[in-house]
Parts: sequence; C-alpha cells; structure tokens
Amino acid sequence: MTNIPYTLENSIGYKLSIATRLAHNRLNQYFRDGGYPVTHEQWILISFLWRRDGQTQNRLARLSRKDQPSVSRLIDNMIKRGMVVRVPHPDDRRTNLIYLTDYCRSIVDDLGDKASQTIEDVFNGFTVEERNITIKMLDRIIDNLD
Repeated sequence: MTNIPYTLENSIGYKLSIATRLAHNRLNQYFRDGGYPVTHEQWILISFLWRRDGQTQNRLARLSRKDQPSVSRLIDNMIKRGMVVRVPHPDDRRTNLIYLTDYCRSIVDDLGDKASQTIEDVFNGFTVEERNITIKMLDRIIDNLD
C-alpha cells in the first residue's frame, strides 16, 4: 500500500462521481433533445429488457445493482410513460414480469444511438487503446469493491 496523502481533488471516488454525473446529464440531455421521456436510470432497465424481455423486478434490481424500492419506482414511472408493462408470472402469482411496450421497442434504437453518442463524448480524444484500458481499469475497480 502506498502512503499517498488524501486530497479530495485526487480522490478516485470524487472524480468518478463527477464524471458519472456529467455523463448522466449529457445522456439525459440527448434524450430530452430527442423528445424522449427517458432518464439514464430508465435507460439501464430498458437496455436489460431489450437484451432479454420479460424479466422480474428482482432480476432487474440485481442486474442494475439498484435496490428493490428504487427499481419498483422506476418501473412505476416507466409504466406511466408507456414504456413497460407488468405481466403476472405464469408460474408464480407473487411475481410479475416486466416487458417493453411496442412504443419503447420503436424508440430503443434511437435511444441506443444517443447512449453511443454519450460514450463517444466521454472518450473524446482517447485512443482505442486508452479507451480499452480505461474500461478494464474501471472493471477492476468494480471487482475490488464488489
């Protein structure tokens, strides 16, 4: 372990927090500019459902690393905005499955384009190698703290 004195300005948590907020704000702005009633948090759930539709809220909470009440509120808001529906599980009456609506399926490609643009904005000026190294380093940080 190194004995580097702590300063807020050099704290990885502080820098990641700022970068995360700025990236989320950029993505939210792209969605608003496109006329889509979607937030970055909703986009996370939409992305998981796009890959595999009809998942439980519990699974979506695990995949997104969010707590159950937060995911439930997100889904409630997404239902109000016509993006997802809750369907009773065929084998377990206590559980619902979450599906994208036709409306959400019709906009998901454009939402993905806006998310890709945000990623390009984040990595502006990076080489492909720097980008790959950054992603690997962030994965290691996540693994270290998980």
